[in-house]
Amino acid sequence: FFWDAVSAGDMPTPASASPLVTTPSGSTPAAEESLRVAVIGSGPHALSLLCRVVDDDADLLDEAERTRVAAKAGSRARSHAEVRKALQRRFVDAAAHLAGVAVFDSGGEWMGQWRRDFSALEIEHCRSHSDLHPCPHDFQSLRVWAEKHKRELEMWHMAYLDRGAARAAGFSGPYALPGTRLFLDFCASLVARYKLAPLVRKATVAAVEVIPPPPDACAGAACSFRLRLADGTSVRAARVVCAMGPGPMFAGMRANLPWWCEAAAGSLAAAGGCGGLPRLCHSSQ
Repeated sequence: FFWDAVSAGDMPTPASASPLVTTPSGSTPAAEESLRVAVIGSGPHALSLLCRVVDDDADLLDEAERTRVAAKAGSRARSHAEVRKALQRRFVDAAAHLAGVAVFDSGGEWMGQWRRDFSALEIEHCRSHSDLHPCPHDFQSLRVWAEKHKRELEMWHMAYLDRGAARAAGFSGPYALPGTRLFLDFCASLVARYKLAPLVRKATVAAVEVIPPPPDACAGAACSFRLRLADGTSVRAARVVCAMGPGPMFAGMRANLPWWCEAAAGSLAAAGGCGGLPRLCHSSQ
């Protein structure tokens, strides 16, 4: 979810349940820090975005092209040797690309909430297949990284999936799910290679306010945004990226549930609740 700088006439009208509000352009706290980009959340979506900002040799295939390449074992795909070499690169100039960028997260670390959720819920493997990951360089990066570190056995094969039916529906693989430890370690390697650790600040964003341009600004001048933090301080930003996933902060955003949830929810309801509490919840609930 991306809030860009917009003209005053295009500013969104905030809903009463939304954390987005509009404040007068003159109400600026003293010595307020100003950022180019503020990212809220430090999970894989934020990680993917900032890696892509830094990487000058990214995989620019769209999803349809990537599927065709994977299905044909790839005339346009990079070789594993090429990907392996790229995975050794460290982006020493990352700071220049990320000047004026900060990531705000309540836990203060990359992938912290994912790590805690994996542990608390005893999740052994990801729900998404091995080509869905934050590395922008190549869709094969996670598989090649696992191979390089001799961790192929941490890939869980989709034994329950009817591959014929999947191909008929347009999915040609891969049919492997990365283990959660493998996925977290791969993400940690990206944080190290792209020099992203210093960007994360331990802070909770309580509200995001739209700051209209000054009254004397030229026509079409862009607005900016103010992040109100839970500790009472604030930060101003030209652009805001909300990378927290669906949840209570964004009323109306749909929680994406796997296909089996509807039947499971019905069975659990028939079996009776747990002290009045729901027994099946989305992680945002």
